[in-house]
Amino acid sequence: MRLSAEEIHTMRARSALDSLGPEHPDALTALRELAHVLLSVPGRGEEAVELLQHVARTRWTTLGDRHEDTLRVSAELADALHTTGQLRLAETAWRDTFRAQRETLGRDHPDALRSATGLAAVLEDLGRAPEAEPLVRDVLERRIRQLGHDHPEVLSATNAHAASLLKCGRHQEAERVLRALVPRLEDRYGPDHEKTVAARSNLGAVLVRLERHTEAEEQIRALVRSTEATLGPDHETTLAARNNLAAVLHAQERYDDAVPILRAILAGHAALHGDDHPITVGTRDNLANVLIDAGHHAEAAELLDRCVRDYRRLHGPGHPRLRAAEERLDWLRSP
Repeated sequence: MRLSAEEIHTMRARSALDSLGPEHPDALTALRELAHVLLSVPGRGEEAVELLQHVARTRWTTLGDRHEDTLRVSAELADALHTTGQLRLAETAWRDTFRAQRETLGRDHPDALRSATGLAAVLEDLGRAPEAEPLVRDVLERRIRQLGHDHPEVLSATNAHAASLLKCGRHQEAERVLRALVPRLEDRYGPDHEKTVAARSNLGAVLVRLERHTEAEEQIRALVRSTEATLGPDHETTLAARNNLAAVLHAQERYDDAVPILRAILAGHAALHGDDHPITVGTRDNLANVLIDAGHHAEAAELLDRCVRDYRRLHGPGHPRLRAAEERLDWLRSP
């Protein structure tokens, strides 16, 4: 019987621990590799975080808190906290790692730039996009100075900045960036490459926000067909494209078309990330919004009740997403 990657790395880690001890560099490497495998397995994320916490503490003790490898493990831990939905802890971990890398390696070091990007991503997921945008823009400007305008990392950073502008509500700026970026990506990679698809998806989302619904639907449907054919119906990128399609259908008040798409997306995110992950919670909230507009208030109230509990756990009291969900739930339950 063929062993899974999870089983193989578990055996390697146990063997290394037994033969070398929990502080040996090779044992720590085996634990890091196992943690990265577990992060991709639904329900095993917490174990991955615990493994990386052990590695980070050991590196801190044996190498010091400012050693380059210690900081790399700290970045891996911050990313794992983000992946498992522990957003406030992830923000703290990214801030500490970014500050230490900036002071020891310099602001232009690739590790420091990756940490800045990781911190920005957490801030966006916490609903604080205006704080994230300057970080994303700074990374882009430094990448351009280092690598030039046409380097693959610069193209990816340009798309990340456009997405940040979109989340800040700066839609016209985002459209200008993406109109210039998409043809460059198509020329370099082709229309169906993941980098091109990501930029096309962001452009579709911008068109929805600008209320150019016919153009948006045409672009997004083409994108959905492309991602389903190349990546499969359950891939994260496909789910994101279908979510944009649901958004444009919702904006056109085509609720009966949008609801089944969002139900399928919710099931897909739950299978990929678990029921309590921020991406799943956000999709549940989106579905509740469409159900409210469609007049299905009882089901929407059930979904929002869960969203309120999840937002309270993820963000704490007073967060804008929590307040918005509470207000909608109170309205639905008012006599």
